[in-house]
Amino acid sequence: MPSFAERFLDLADTRSPLCLGVDPAAELLRQWGLTHDAKGLRSFCDITMEAMGERVAVVKPQSAFFEQFGPEGMAELKRLVGMIQERGALALIDVKRGDIGHTLDAYADAMIGPDSPFGGDAMTAVAYMGFGSLKPLLDKAAQRGAGVFIVVRSSNPDGRALQDARHPDGRTVATALADDITAFNATVTDGVGPVGAVMGATIEGTATETLASLPKSLLLAPGIGAQGATFDDMARNFGPATARALPSVSRGILAKGPDVAALRRAIEENCALALKARG
Repeated sequence: MPSFAERFLDLADTRSPLCLGVDPAAELLRQWGLTHDAKGLRSFCDITMEAMGERVAVVKPQSAFFEQFGPEGMAELKRLVGMIQERGALALIDVKRGDIGHTLDAYADAMIGPDSPFGGDAMTAVAYMGFGSLKPLLDKAAQRGAGVFIVVRSSNPDGRALQDARHPDGRTVATALADDITAFNATVTDGVGPVGAVMGATIEGTATETLASLPKSLLLAPGIGAQGATFDDMARNFGPATARALPSVSRGILAKGPDVAALRRAIEENCALALKARG
């Protein structure tokens, strides 16, 4: 099977690099006139998938908004992953897991790969316990042709104090983590590796220096739309690395629902903007 990076880059060329975030928060369900339960969640997913069609490269369901409804919600997450893949897109499950040893091994077995219960093509992770703690997850992702996106530079201002903290060698925590990602990818492939980085489209100033340490990684770029960033911001901040970016939009698109035609127009417009930014 081609790697996650290979599949994404092909879809980015033939469709669009857009990553559609599926975040069915309580306020959005209310806005759509849906009940705040698993039944409303199911309708939300059906409408979104109908509007999406086969234009988007990646869909990123935020697991928390499914987990809140317990087993029924998690069943809907599994169903959504299947619908995403039926439409030829990649399913990136946004769970931001982080732990050590056999626990990470179990998270990998749960979330990524065609034989896993949730069947995701990729997932997100955090490295607060150290990059080495993620190795069981990263190894399994590489073996299964899946992807892992580790939070390096988040789109929220609160993350800056930790991410900008300095190691004794002068590197920021974010840049040191980026170096670790690049070193791991080099053990797997000469091309773009299975481990990507979450790099908020809102990054600025010295944060952009971290990109230089990620020459062989995909870049998941949240923050476009409701959080204030634009596709032009991403292109300006990421420079040539924009070709490896997954610009992620959620509320900026989903706010147009539940009308399928309006949602479809929003998706098409954002796909066009993402392609333009990619160059």
